[in-house]
Amino acid sequence: MGFGSKLKWIIATLLLLVVLVFVGWGLSSIARSVFNKKSDTPTTVNIEENTTNLDDVKVVRYIVDGPIVASSEHRSYAIEVTAQTVKMKVFSDYGLKVVAEKSYVNNVQSYDNFIKSLEKAKALDRYAGTTSDDDYMDEGSCPRGKRYILEVGDNERRWTDSCDRADGTAAGMMTTMRVLFAKQVPDFDELVKNTGLTL
Repeated sequence: MGFGSKLKWIIATLLLLVVLVFVGWGLSSIARSVFNKKSDTPTTVNIEENTTNLDDVKVVRYIVDGPIVASSEHRSYAIEVTAQTVKMKVFSDYGLKVVAEKSYVNNVQSYDNFIKSLEKAKALDRYAGTTSDDDYMDEGSCPRGKRYILEVGDNERRWTDSCDRADGTAAGMMTTMRVLFAKQVPDFDELVKNTGLTL
């Protein structure tokens, strides 16, 4: 075999390798686009920030509602904070029966600090596209998990659940607020014992 035919053989082999590389690259590109298909919707949720000052709010409540089970097995609790008192009630039977409750004396200084903490936790921020009607759509949501409801005064309400952070209307730091409310109750751990509603 002469030098010319060897050169033709080498060039043909190199061309075949280049073609195979491009075909392999094209097939892998197609496979990536088919199997790693990304959703067209963004994973972030738009938030409407609320800069309302909470200084005039006289009462705030945090409610944790347990999984949807038989009435006698259901547990929930509500913590209510004012400048005078902190009250916590634990319920069974979907709020129809009080199974434990405690009340504590509060003061203006403590309440003011608490309210400022709620402001920093963005208590009234809501998910964009939600309305005040959506603030009351928590019933039945996340049946195997918990629903978290924040009531600020008598007119503002936000909620989310443990199934999906984007459920509901609460765009603030609901976990931070849940801990803040629990810390207002010295006997919190004892009150929620055996309820499945611990922090």
